[in-house]
Amino acid sequence: MHEFKDRLKSLRKEKGLTQVKLGALLNYGYTAIANYESGRNQPGIADLKKIASIFDVSLDYLLGVTDIRRPYASAEDPLLENEFLRYFTMLNEESQKDVLLYTQWLLEREERQKTAETEAGHSHLRVAQTKKEYKKD
Repeated sequence: MHEFKDRLKSLRKEKGLTQVKLGALLNYGYTAIANYESGRNQPGIADLKKIASIFDVSLDYLLGVTDIRRPYASAEDPLLENEFLRYFTMLNEESQKDVLLYTQWLLEREERQKTAETEAGHSHLRVAQTKKEYKKD
């Protein structure tokens, strides 16, 4: 599990925020963020809540208690989600890793399909162009 300082730095970079920008969002200077990320200082509960809200994660995730970012986020079909989680927790660790790899593969496949559909949509526009305009590409 990660410590708060590591999670904060990772989330900040993931969101593309500098220490200065994050400090401004929390109404204090970047040195406070630098001190949090180095482990020299810890925020109070009110600031922890603000930080969790900024990054849309649970306090447990932010504090390194769990690796689940939003354990209470509801899916469109909570029964399906609960069934999936029940089966997933029944698997051994190696099989759980396989499920995660397969899930990543499915997401990548969906992204490729979306990209292909978008490119196909653009090709229709090119067909509608005049021959002279088409050669410019």
